[in-house]
Amino acid sequence: MGVVTFVDETTTGERRAAWGLEIAEERLTVRELIRRRVFQEVAEYNARTPEVFQGLVRPTDAERVVDGYRTSFAVHRASVRW
Repeated sequence: MGVVTFVDETTTGERRAAWGLEIAEERLTVRELIRRRVFQEVAEYNARTPEVFQGLVRPTDAERVVDGYRTSFAVHRASVRW
């Protein structure tokens, strides 16, 4: 079993905290790797619903702020659907 480490970087070069995704397969397509990353990110977002979202997928009706996307009260209470 291996681990793929993701490090998000902004266009200005700022890096966000790294996190790993365990992979059991010996071979994996980039498409499947991205699908698993998005699935994991959505699950984590739904579990904690933070005020500011910093991730790959932009929540619907979210306002762009310096450190991510701020969700309105209505959007903040709803979960992201996978």
